[in-house]
Amino acid sequence: MKPFATYIFVAVLVVVAVLIVQRYLFQEKLSDHVAVNDGIVLTKEFSVKSTTPNQNSMAKGTIYVWGDKGMAQRIQIVASYEIDPEDFGGLTIYIPKKWYISNILSSTPEDQKTSLQPYASEGDKNLGDEWRNEVVVGVNPLGKPSGGGTGTILIDLVSDRKAILPSETFNIMVTVGSDTQNGVRSVGVGFIKIPISVNAKS
Repeated sequence: MKPFATYIFVAVLVVVAVLIVQRYLFQEKLSDHVAVNDGIVLTKEFSVKSTTPNQNSMAKGTIYVWGDKGMAQRIQIVASYEIDPEDFGGLTIYIPKKWYISNILSSTPEDQKTSLQPYASEGDKNLGDEWRNEVVVGVNPLGKPSGGGTGTILIDLVSDRKAILPSETFNIMVTVGSDTQNGVRSVGVGFIKIPISVNAKS
């Protein structure tokens, strides 16, 4: 075989080999071999309804916790909700001290002007000793109903690792609904506290 022909033959073999390897690697990248709940050390489900008669406001969801050596490091709250058309209390999710909101996703479009657009308060603003932030959907303490609706919200939290202690327990609170008694308006009449604690053996 002539040198030029040999060169072409070898070059073709190299190209074919590279294509085969690339195809194999590409298929590997598109494979479905993904670890489920990778790094998650705790999950908590919750469900809460308004206690006001004939008011169909509710929320349910799951809290995912990532952590290491008994310390919670990252949390994701996923919640679906339904807010009654006459409800001015909507949905509120209370974020504990030592935790910071890193991201919020909502099924309500950003350009849709509605009271169902989530709103996060500034940290440490008159929420008592336990809470640092609150994320609200459809809340109006002045008593004007939001008009109701359904949706989904996802909240990502990161911890202050310098402040959290191993196996420390803290709460996330979810409230829904509203009521008016003797002219006094109340929001968050239905509520649930979800305790979060990562075992030191995790």
